[in-house]
Amino acid sequence: MKITVNEQPQRFYLATEKLWKPMVGHEIRVGKYRFCAIPMDGHINITEVTSGCKMLAIPLGVGIMLKTETKEGAMAFLCNVGESLVRIVNIKDYDEQLEKMKKMAIEKLGDMPPIEDVDMDWIFEDESGVLN
Repeated sequence: MKITVNEQPQRFYLATEKLWKPMVGHEIRVGKYRFCAIPMDGHINITEVTSGCKMLAIPLGVGIMLKTETKEGAMAFLCNVGESLVRIVNIKDYDEQLEKMKKMAIEKLGDMPPIEDVDMDWIFEDESGVLN
C-alpha cells in the first residue's frame, strides 16, 4: 500500500463533543485513506481526515522530538506512522467502520468545513516581522 506525506501544512477539523475543532498538521495518505498528524499537548494526534475521528495518539517523548526537529526528519517519522496505519486500514471491516464514524460526526456536528492549506513558511524566515 502506497504511503505519502504532504509537506504542505493544512488546517484539518477534529470531531469534538460540540464542534469541529480546527487544527494544523500534515496529511498522511495510506492507499486511498487519508489521515492527519497534529502535534498536541504532549502527543501527536493521528486523525482520520473525512470523519475527524482520532485513530492514534503517539506520546511525544524525547526520542520523537529529536527525530522530528527538522522538516525532513518529521516527514520521515510520519511515513513510519503511515506504516502503522496500514495495519489499521487492513482490518476486514474498516470501510464499514469508517462510514459509520463519518455518519455519526455529520449527524452530531453538521458538515465538516473544508480542509485548507496553511502558510507556515514565515516561521523559517530570518526576519518574520512577528514581534514577541
